[in-house]
Amino acid sequence: MQYRYPEYFYDFQCEASECSDTCCKGWEISIDPVSLKKYRKCPGFFGNRLKNSIDWERQSFEQYNGRCVFLNEDNLCDIYKEAGPQMLCKTCTRYPRHYEEYENLREISLSLSCPGAAKLILGSDKKITFLDECRETPEEEYEKFDFFLFDRLENVRKFLYRVVQDRERSVEFRMALILAVSHDLQNRILKKQLHGVDELLKRYAGAAFLKTAEKKFSAFKEKAGDRRGQMRAMWKTLYRLEALDHNWPRLLKSREKKLYEELTPEEYKEARREFLEYHKEKDYEYEQLLMYYLFIYVCQAVYDEDLFDKVKLAVVHTMLIRELDLAVWLEKGKVFTFEDQIEISHLYARETEHMDVNLETMECMMAEEDLFCLEKLLTGVLGA
Repeated sequence: MQYRYPEYFYDFQCEASECSDTCCKGWEISIDPVSLKKYRKCPGFFGNRLKNSIDWERQSFEQYNGRCVFLNEDNLCDIYKEAGPQMLCKTCTRYPRHYEEYENLREISLSLSCPGAAKLILGSDKKITFLDECRETPEEEYEKFDFFLFDRLENVRKFLYRVVQDRERSVEFRMALILAVSHDLQNRILKKQLHGVDELLKRYAGAAFLKTAEKKFSAFKEKAGDRRGQMRAMWKTLYRLEALDHNWPRLLKSREKKLYEELTPEEYKEARREFLEYHKEKDYEYEQLLMYYLFIYVCQAVYDEDLFDKVKLAVVHTMLIRELDLAVWLEKGKVFTFEDQIEISHLYARETEHMDVNLETMECMMAEEDLFCLEKLLTGVLGA
């Protein structure tokens, strides 16, 4: 089987007790069937503790004060300590590794929700590349898998990578272009016009197309609607998600107030302009966010043909994290550090990526709500 992963993947090391936000608190940790069998058979005193610390109906570890009962006072795992790493369940063994499964291909990433992984994802200004390797693991056959569509999606994703990593252009231009291109390609996918996709990608990469896009985006920017209103409306959709951490909605509220209530529209516009100038040497962080989301999302469209919605989601996540950055910069007296970026990004990812109901809610919003149509998203990206 072929495996694909970002080049930094094997650099990850769990920070264990030094982690600023351990994955053993706040989340219900599901236990896979194989591990449940091992835990039932585990002998001795620790085996009794295991059996008594599992919610067998929900197939998850019990929690105490929002922490897994096996997370000790040193923020270390008692299962690992007492029984060894072979006794960890699949969830604990894998996290923060994330798997996307395709026929004969497994794509693995690190989850932004882990602070240690976030440091790898966002901490380098080097353009990210992805590595492939073949492993002697059984190949999987899917009853229905559209190889032709998947091949086109891989090519589209490679094109989107090139756009996102074109540092001669602003982050705003890059986000606008991947939105516009994926919107066009979505129509082709729905009409089953896949044979012309590769030729289209060549045209999109050409100087003439890019020049035309610059003119169109410039003209759109001149007449763009209320960017501030668009961003606040997008921000408010986050309250519709289920909160993993009860502090998250309060945090959102305070930062929403900082941006949209304490500042007049003109003050907001000037603060944003000043922040973008302040942070311009770190714009690669938003590039890395876009690359992270595109790697995870784009090829999933082989299962539902919704390429545009997945690119929208990548852009929306990046825009909202950037807006949170602005709020924190203001809170801290116009100072913003890499540690701030890690804190914001990993908390945002925890709340948006790790509950099925939240993933489904956001996917539905992208597909169904006018707030996330192309024109309004371009207003959020290109507006002043």
